[in-house]
This record gives sequence, C-alpha cells and structure tokens, in this order.
Amino acid sequence: LTLVCSVWRLNAFVLFLCEAPFCCQFIEFANSVSARADRLRAWQKAAFYCGMAVFPVVLSLTLTTLFGNAIAFATGVLYGLSALGKK
Repeated sequence: LTLVCSVWRLNAFVLFLCEAPFCCQFIEFANSVSARADRLRAWQKAAFYCGMAVFPVVLSLTLTTLFGNAIAFATGVLYGLSALGKK
C-alpha cells in the first residue's frame, strides 16, 4: 500500500509539472519538463496520461485508487480523442 501511495504522489507531481509549471516556478527543471511535454503529439500525451493512470491501479486495485486515477485517465482519453481529429 505504501508503494502505491508513493507511485500515486510521483504521478501527480509529474502531471502537475507537465500541465501547470507556473505553480512550480521555483523548481529549476519545471520549465524544461513543461516544454518537453508541450512538444509531444496528442496521441503521445494520451498514452502517457493513460499509462500513468493505469500503473497504480495495476499495483493495487481498490476503489480509491480507481477514483483517484480517473481524472488522469479521463485527460488521456480527451487527448486521444483530440488526436483522432474531426470526423
């Protein structure tokens, strides 16, 4: 359980750096991480977000883990849908 919580916190921190680097302006590498995440294509972001959301669920399949990672997985799904484009 401790491992899952640690992975969950690390995932949240990485996603926070990718999406909101202005909140981490005093961390030196925050802008470089954000710039690298902005260069990714939409399908790569989708795979990244969904992969990071599925990993803790695989480690510990509980209701709280599912609900906690649902927003990251939903973000990955939205990036995947944007990669498909218009019909």
